[in-house]
Amino acid sequence: MIGAGWGPALPMEGSLPPDLQGTFFRIGPGAGPAGGGSGDGGSSGDGHGELPAGTMRRPRGALHAVELRDGKAVSYLRRESDADAGVFWHGGSVLALPEAGLPSQYSRLLEPEEFSGGLTVPIASHVHRAAADGSRVLFAVDDGLDPRGGGEGDGQGAGEPDCIWLRIGEWEAGGGLRSAQSVALERATWQHDIGVTSDHVVFIESPTARLPDASGMAVPFGWVPGAEGWVGIVRRGGDGTGVRWFRIDPCLVTHVLGAWEVGPERGAGGGGGGEIVLYVCRYDAPEAGQPVDRTASVVGPDGIGLTAIGGSLGVLERWRVDGNRLERVQVDERHVEYPRMDALCEGAAFRYGYCVEMNWGEGPPGAGPRRGPGRWDTPAAPDGLLKFDLERNEVAAWNPGPWRNASEPVFVRAADGRSDDEGWLLTVVDDANTGTSHLYVLDASSMARGRPEAIIHLPERLPLRSHGEWVPADRYR
Repeated sequence: MIGAGWGPALPMEGSLPPDLQGTFFRIGPGAGPAGGGSGDGGSSGDGHGELPAGTMRRPRGALHAVELRDGKAVSYLRRESDADAGVFWHGGSVLALPEAGLPSQYSRLLEPEEFSGGLTVPIASHVHRAAADGSRVLFAVDDGLDPRGGGEGDGQGAGEPDCIWLRIGEWEAGGGLRSAQSVALERATWQHDIGVTSDHVVFIESPTARLPDASGMAVPFGWVPGAEGWVGIVRRGGDGTGVRWFRIDPCLVTHVLGAWEVGPERGAGGGGGGEIVLYVCRYDAPEAGQPVDRTASVVGPDGIGLTAIGGSLGVLERWRVDGNRLERVQVDERHVEYPRMDALCEGAAFRYGYCVEMNWGEGPPGAGPRRGPGRWDTPAAPDGLLKFDLERNEVAAWNPGPWRNASEPVFVRAADGRSDDEGWLLTVVDDANTGTSHLYVLDASSMARGRPEAIIHLPERLPLRSHGEWVPADRYR
């Protein structure tokens, strides 16, 4: 029986669309001191925990699952997990990831399973699905050192790697590792996300480097002011050679909204090649000569989106690669984070993107003392959601109300939907007025005009930032 043993149905306002049948999985806080408690909303996802005495530790996380069926939120389940950054469904299982490491594997009911993904090196927390065939593209910057910092991963001496690689692999839809390649890099930089098209992987080298003393840091990388920025494009399923390199003004990319290839030459490898379009969440980098604490992580203690990175908040940019030229254009002046698009378009062209809107400001009542203010540590807070129409250059905004903060929007296309805004957005809203969290269901096609279709009241408070995944019921029935 689907959902058996999960617990009681959740209270709800409004009504769910009849064809919204499936399970919403989300990374969240764990119990105990390492996780900051399951009810305070203080633990963060995306690999970042609270900072005691100036050090950013890795929190223990948890997986949360809400099953929607027959117009109801029929059950809720949580499972403690060492994964605290990403969650996705692949090969009939739930896979959860830390900022860098090996996945933890679970059944749909969040029962622990033995991981069988064929990996020998830790991978980054963002694993992209190619909608065309259901495969997954994974990656990692491998310098042979322990990704948690302060140790050695394979016996290399004194923190000096013999060689640095960008490892890129692909899982088949069924879960097996079907290909792997290694791209030689000059240094290890923090690369949190990549762009994946039908035929290529796009990766971004930021002006960062591994910190020599990073024990316990979730992101053990710091700024290298004056270092160059590079974009690399390599063919999927290749041998790690034939990389197309593009120098860019130094910046840092946290998340990639999506990427695709254009024109009859798509799929060309080596030099030249076809046109590639990439949408990224971009932050400024410190300029040469600017004072920077070289011992501090590039990501502040409040985590991605809630404090400045490089003195700025993120903005959405369009990067267009045509032949040997890369063009960057800022899409909008508003600050964004946690971009998502229709999963049915991943690797192909899409029209709509959905983001959390971020703004400078103090935290909600009862959130505790903040550092600052100052350019590098001024706090930020999510205002609501933004919907980008990338064809018409239009933006629609939705706000849940005072002291209610929306998190990453996950798009679910309607059963009869033909466009990538014909469906619903699922977002967990933290309500600082009541100290509770709720799963909102919004009509994506009229996001800025209508009220939520449904508001599901969750039994625990979840953090403002974390990644989630929607799994349609037909994938596990």
